[in-house]
Amino acid sequence: MEWMERMVLTFFVAVMMSAGASAWAQDPPIVVAGSGTCIPIVRILAKEFQRSHPDMEVRVSPSVGSSGGVTAVADGAVEIGMVSRPLRTDEAGKGLAFKPFARTAIVFAAAPSVPDRDLSSADIVAIYRGQKNRWKNGRTIVVLTREPRDSGLAVLRGKIPGFGEAYDASRDKKFWATFYTDQEMNQALSRSWDALGITDRGAVVAEKLPVKMLSLNGVEPHDNNVRSGRYPLFKTLAFVHRPETLSRTGTSFLQFVFSGRGRKILKTHGYLPE
Repeated sequence: MEWMERMVLTFFVAVMMSAGASAWAQDPPIVVAGSGTCIPIVRILAKEFQRSHPDMEVRVSPSVGSSGGVTAVADGAVEIGMVSRPLRTDEAGKGLAFKPFARTAIVFAAAPSVPDRDLSSADIVAIYRGQKNRWKNGRTIVVLTREPRDSGLAVLRGKIPGFGEAYDASRDKKFWATFYTDQEMNQALSRSWDALGITDRGAVVAEKLPVKMLSLNGVEPHDNNVRSGRYPLFKTLAFVHRPETLSRTGTSFLQFVFSGRGRKILKTHGYLPE
């Protein structure tokens, strides 16, 4: 009888463990949405996270912008949002946790065939005003830029003297083509022969974009220069979420991003961990 009781107990425990494992494996997937700047590296992080957490799924949606990510989390449409700028005053009052996880240099990039390797702040302003329109080889500079509310343009306005005025004065003259997501910009930049576009170092490295990153005023957009402040153009990437409703999968994913392994993934793909 004792032997039978042990068998029954063993069977019961096995069934309970199996049921627990099944429930564990059925955690609903979470959705992460927001800034297009974050998408390349968050997709990589999600993929690596799922290698070690096969019972959990993190889905990264197409770009809805930083504002869209904040709104989606505040409304409960997604669990984690991605932003590439500080929260605005109205957003900061929504009760969301703001967790910076990386920085990435904002870069002016061109096709590898372009002979120029460096642009000065004055060059950039002149290009946007339509006053400088030739590369060193004499070919016409094809300017690709972002929409006025882009987070990268906000940084350029603050860090490059005269850029904001040049952008505003030239916008209606159609000196350049405007793109509304990072993905659209990177696709256009990758297939344009004489283009000058705005992207970020992380996207270039993570997506292996066939472009050349130009230095600014003789300073390369590398991690050490971003960290020291010598290269002044960068975005801070962050997650936003509601702490009180974060699921087990969401909690585990954020822990992974901020772990040693997550930081190593960030560094490997051209991002500076926070």
